[in-house]
Amino acid sequence: MGCHTICDLPDSLLTQILLNLPTKDSVKTSVLSTRWRNLWLSVPGLDIATYEFDFGEIFERFMDRFMEFNHGSRLQNFRIWHQIMYGTIHNLTLMELIGKVVDRGLQHLDVTLNFCVRDGFRNDFMLHNIYKSKTLVSLKLAVVVLKKPEFVASLPCLKILHLRSVCYDYDGPLIVEKLISGCPVLEDLELIRPFHIYDEKNVMFLRVSSQTLKICSLRFVNNRGVADFTVEIDAPRLEFLSLSESDFDRIVVKNLNSLLMVNIGTKYSFDYGSPLQPQDLRKRDLFYDFLTGISSVRHMILCQFTLEVLYSYSKVEPIPKLHNLYHLQLEFFSSSLQLELSFLESCPNLKILSLLGSYDSKELWKIDCTNVPRCLISTLEYVEIKEWKMKDETGIIKFVNYFLENSAVLKKLTLSFKNLSITKQELESYKKLLTPTKLSPTCEVIID
Repeated sequence: MGCHTICDLPDSLLTQILLNLPTKDSVKTSVLSTRWRNLWLSVPGLDIATYEFDFGEIFERFMDRFMEFNHGSRLQNFRIWHQIMYGTIHNLTLMELIGKVVDRGLQHLDVTLNFCVRDGFRNDFMLHNIYKSKTLVSLKLAVVVLKKPEFVASLPCLKILHLRSVCYDYDGPLIVEKLISGCPVLEDLELIRPFHIYDEKNVMFLRVSSQTLKICSLRFVNNRGVADFTVEIDAPRLEFLSLSESDFDRIVVKNLNSLLMVNIGTKYSFDYGSPLQPQDLRKRDLFYDFLTGISSVRHMILCQFTLEVLYSYSKVEPIPKLHNLYHLQLEFFSSSLQLELSFLESCPNLKILSLLGSYDSKELWKIDCTNVPRCLISTLEYVEIKEWKMKDETGIIKFVNYFLENSAVLKKLTLSFKNLSITKQELESYKKLLTPTKLSPTCEVIID
C-alpha cells in the first residue's frame, strides 16, 4: 500500500526533500510534530544567509550544533551568503568554518561573501583543503578573494566551476588557469566579471585549456583600463560557448570540433558606413579567425552589436561560411535589418531562423527584395519572429511576405506580438495582407 501523506515517507526521503529548501524553512518544520523536531538536523546540507542571525554568536552556535549532530556524516550541499555585519561574524572564523564543512566530504559548495572590493578585505578565501578537496563536484564562488596558491591545485572530482566578480591580489588569469588545470574532469566553466584586481595590468591573458570541458560561459567587462585583453580557448569536447556582453581585444579558439551552440555578444561597434581604421582592421582579422575556428557550430545566437561587427567585416571580405549552422537566433532593432539579411549569406544550410526584437516601419520598407540568400531558396524551413512590439500592419507584413515569397521549402512562419492586445479583427486584417503567392504553398502562417 502506497504512502498517502508526506508523513508516511521515510526520514531518508524527507531529508532529501528538505535539502531543496532554504535552511530557515527547513528549521520551521521542527514545530510540526515530535518526529519533525530534529529532522532538519539530519538534512545533508545547508542553505543559509548570515544576515538572518541577529548576532555572530548565534550563528556560530547554530553551526556548532549542526556540525556536532552530523559528526561523521558526509554533507552534500553547503550554500552561504555573507555580508559584513559590523564585525559580528569574523571573516577568518567564517572561512575556517567553510573549510571544516569541506572536510566533511562536501560535494557542492556555493559561497557569496560580498565584502572583498568594498571593504578592502584581502584574506585569501581558498584555504588549503578547498584547493585539495577530493570530493567537491561543484564549486561556485562570488565576490571572494583568491590569491595565488603556493601549491598545485588538485580537485579530481570537480565538474562545475563558477567564478563571479572574484578579487585577486596577483595575476587573476594565472590563478584561474591553475584552478582549471587542477580539475581533470571539469565540464562546466562560468566566469562572470572575473578579474577585479587590486593592481591594474596593461596586458591580460587568459588561457582556458581542458580536455573534458563541455560548457564555457565567459562575460568580461574591461572596466579597469587593461590595454590588451586576450582569451584563448582550447577545448576539443566543448559543446556550448557563451561570450555574452564580452569586451576583449582578441579571442583565439583551438580544437572546437565538437561545438554545437555558441552565444556571441561583443561590444565592438564600428561605423560600417565609414572606412575602418587600422586598429579596427586588426580586430576584424582576429574576429574572422574566431569565426573560422567555430565553423562547425550548429546553433548560433548573435546580438545586434555582433551583427554590426560582422557587417563591417563583410564590407572588406566575405564572412566565413558556416555550413553546419542549422539554427540562427538574432536580436534585432530598427537599424540592423539589412545586416541580418547579409549575414544569412554565410549560412547556406540554415533551417531555423529566430528573430527577437522590433523594427521601425520605415526600415522595413528598405528591404532589398532582390537580395535572396541561398538558404531561403533551398533549406530554410522555420521562421520565428518573436516579441514584436508594434502594430504597424504594412511594415511587418512586408517583412513576413519577404520570407513567404522567397523561401521555397518553408514549412512554418510564426509572428508573435509582445505586450500587445491583438483583437480578432486586427488578426484578420494582418492575414488579408499576406501574399497570395507563397513560394512554398503548404507553409503554415501563425499570427498571435
